[in-house]
Amino acid sequence: MKSKAAFTEQKRISTTFVALREYGIYFALAFLVLIFSIVTPNFATINNFILILLQVSVTGIISIGMLFVILSAGIDLSVGSILAVAGMISGVYAQRDPSPTTVLMALGIPIAVGLLCGLFNGALVAWGKIPALIVTLGTMYAYRGYVIWYRVNPIYNLQPWYRVIGQEKIGPIPIPIVFLLVVVIVASIILNLTRFGRHIYAVGGNQEAARAAGINVNFVKLGVYTISGLLCGLAGLVFTARLGAAQAISGTGYELIAIASVVVGGASLFGGRGTVGKTMVGALIIQVLQSGLVMLNVPSPIQQIVIGMIIIGAVGLDTVMRKEI
Repeated sequence: MKSKAAFTEQKRISTTFVALREYGIYFALAFLVLIFSIVTPNFATINNFILILLQVSVTGIISIGMLFVILSAGIDLSVGSILAVAGMISGVYAQRDPSPTTVLMALGIPIAVGLLCGLFNGALVAWGKIPALIVTLGTMYAYRGYVIWYRVNPIYNLQPWYRVIGQEKIGPIPIPIVFLLVVVIVASIILNLTRFGRHIYAVGGNQEAARAAGINVNFVKLGVYTISGLLCGLAGLVFTARLGAAQAISGTGYELIAIASVVVGGASLFGGRGTVGKTMVGALIIQVLQSGLVMLNVPSPIQQIVIGMIIIGAVGLDTVMRKEI
């Protein structure tokens, strides 16, 4: 039997861990902004903050798709490659003279391509019973190989109407950020207010219990990978329009950034826990960190090392919390 003092101490520790998990991410973001603002004079400027938000508009959309997958206890390593395929095919039509057909194809093709790629991933995971890590690792290379084979040379001179999507504003808000806000709202509604959202959490929490409760586990798995692919297609459209060019190397390494954003945002890689809002805070932390390191002239390989260590640290912290709480 535990003494009253020991029970009280255990409760205090548990409360501390809960508070750290719930609110620590906000303090971490504020701390990073403060530190970089002090050591880098040009960091705390309106233009730099807008640039950070524009970068997050693409990685944030991908990260939300990754959140859906991770909530179901899956993983998607193909997100960057899907972005590249969607962006390249979109760019092919976006450089042509505008007509109803070319406009429709330039805007619709990337969404459709992303959806189909995600659907393929989900079918292999759900009904092929192949581990998600293996499926998406394979499709990461396959999709990237396809886009390089399809067109290895970049596509420039995209039409002005197309570049508006990535480079203009609606009032004071850049259009890519508007896309991100819409995705955040829709994703939050799906996860918090729909039966499908509740089923995603249930499958991630305990797949066998979810199946016993009558949840169609395979359908949920198919759905989350399809959503991830669709959002990668949308991100490919926004990224290509913002860059003003389509490149086969687009999205390289974005799978790492997306996973980092989700786990830093407090989601569990074991599934069943995570929110859209905190994933966005996680994406902001990663982007603030990258922007600050760039301004400090830290080499890109060191930046990758830092992000990799952050992922390990976040997963390690999550493991400790699961044992303590």
